[in-house]
Amino acid sequence: MAMAMTPTDQGALASLGFQLWNGEHRRAITSTEDRITLIHALIDIGALFSSGRDWCPAEVVAHYRDSGRVDRPYWVIAWTGPKTFSIRPA
Repeated sequence: MAMAMTPTDQGALASLGFQLWNGEHRRAITSTEDRITLIHALIDIGALFSSGRDWCPAEVVAHYRDSGRVDRPYWVIAWTGPKTFSIRPA
């Protein structure tokens, strides 16, 4: 499985409590405050929030931004094909 991450990214995610499981980085969310704190930390390390249907990560961050809980710019990635994508500021 190819991963577009550097060892630094891996370390940053591990420091936030993420664990690699079946090729995915996962972390439990314990509360709304925990989720917002994690969103801020992910923004700070330069994470991209994926766009898509329904409550995709980019929509969740936009929801908290619109309600005043996320107050900093972040980046969104949208996949247009298996090897094509666009990255834009949100």
